[in-house]
Amino acid sequence: MGGNYHDITAPFPGKLYNWIDNAKVENQLKFLVLTLEHIIRLMESRESSMNAVQWNQNTLQHFLAGLSRQSSELKECVAQYPSRKESYERKIKSHFRKLDKILKKEKYSAQAWEKIRRAVKHHLQRMDIIASNAMSFLKV
Repeated sequence: MGGNYHDITAPFPGKLYNWIDNAKVENQLKFLVLTLEHIIRLMESRESSMNAVQWNQNTLQHFLAGLSRQSSELKECVAQYPSRKESYERKIKSHFRKLDKILKKEKYSAQAWEKIRRAVKHHLQRMDIIASNAMSFLKV
């Protein structure tokens, strides 16, 4: 997945990730679930509009299946914590709304999808760090 586009960027909630890095493990796990769900929703809801990109559909399906599996496993962990609204929920929802608007504004072009791909990659990299930190805390 990915093309030969240079200097393509999409907004990224770096401050939110910096805050989550220092949050309680409970909030970190909830944040991971929420973000995974938004990524899955963004990619699945727009699958039919990916005509402009040359992504391998099998690879995309395996990617989404892996994210769905991780999300459902994390939901089992999160189920033990009390459910309440957190401030980061609104912020991450707003961020993914912006990504969706990029796709719509740029008419689901290959360049727009490349922006989304890079944003998702950045999310997954930061989420991996949060997950590693949470796991090390939970093992102790």
